Amino acid sequence: MPRVDGLSQLDAMPPPRRNARGKKPPPRQDRLSQRALFFRRVRKSIKPGLWVLGLGAFCVVGAELFRSLPAPHQQKTAVSAPAPAPVVTHNRFGLAAILADLGLRITNVEVSGADNLAPAALNAAIGVKPGDPIMGFSLSALQARVAQLGPVQSVTVERILPGTLLVHVTERDALAIWQTTGHGMPQFVLIDKNGNVIAGQSAAEAKRREPSLLLLSGADAPNFAAALLAELKAAPVVLKHVVAAQRVDGLRWNLILKDQTVVKLPSTNEAAAINQLAVLQASMQLLDRPVEDIDLRQPGRLVVRPYAPAADAGKAADGKTTEPAHE
Repeated sequence: MPRVDGLSQLDAMPPPRRNARGKKPPPRQDRLSQRALFFRRVRKSIKPGLWVLGLGAFCVVGAELFRSLPAPHQQKTAVSAPAPAPVVTHNRFGLAAILADLGLRITNVEVSGADNLAPAALNAAIGVKPGDPIMGFSLSALQARVAQLGPVQSVTVERILPGTLLVHVTERDALAIWQTTGHGMPQFVLIDKNGNVIAGQSAAEAKRREPSLLLLSGADAPNFAAALLAELKAAPVVLKHVVAAQRVDGLRWNLILKDQTVVKLPSTNEAAAINQLAVLQASMQLLDRPVEDIDLRQPGRLVVRPYAPAADAGKAADGKTTEPAHE
């Protein structure tokens, strides 16, 4: 019976206790100091203000960039007035000055297409230089000043941050040289395809650059120059002999050839007369012959007047004899 008693003793024993080491104690929490708590509260209160300040600065910079966008290209079709003195304001306490202090200053001004513009006039019209704040001026105002220079047909201006300013100029092509009168003296000016005077360019220098430029005379010559040049370009064999053209009585043209021969064109259908000259040049080299004038004023009729001999020319000057025309 001792065995039975032993089992009874085992049943009466309490269950074994679990190992207390199996459960980890909670981590110890260190209490923040008063200083750390203060700075944590300051950071939390400043963060929304920084977001508002950054958003405001972004809006201001965006508005400034939008305001300074270049205006649409404007083609120049009339005689330009002298360019006004550029006005560039640099507000020391403004946004441009602040951005300049951050590094947004002009380091390079690149100009292209201005082959015939005087450098001094162009620089004065641009009005800014390396070292100036790149946000301290209006692109549209700069574009308007450069566009008022005589040889300029159009201009585009671009600001590339942080420090590059691009100025691209398209100059007006000279069509011809017009001889006019100013203060009782002959003057020579350049005109474009629209008949407008190109101010600020030397006709003599343009002639050296482009020897093919024709000399035109007559009060209304610029108004009809483009049509005449187009008709002559359609007959290159004639054009290469022509050095000048004279507008007569506002009705028609006289062509002056290299050997001083005068070709009298009709008042109507001058293109057909020029084409007739081209045919005659191809068949008999008429424009290479030493004649005084070639008259095409009457439709279907050609009158060629040769030079008078020296002796007869003196008599003709005295009114005693004249040289008949040859048809």
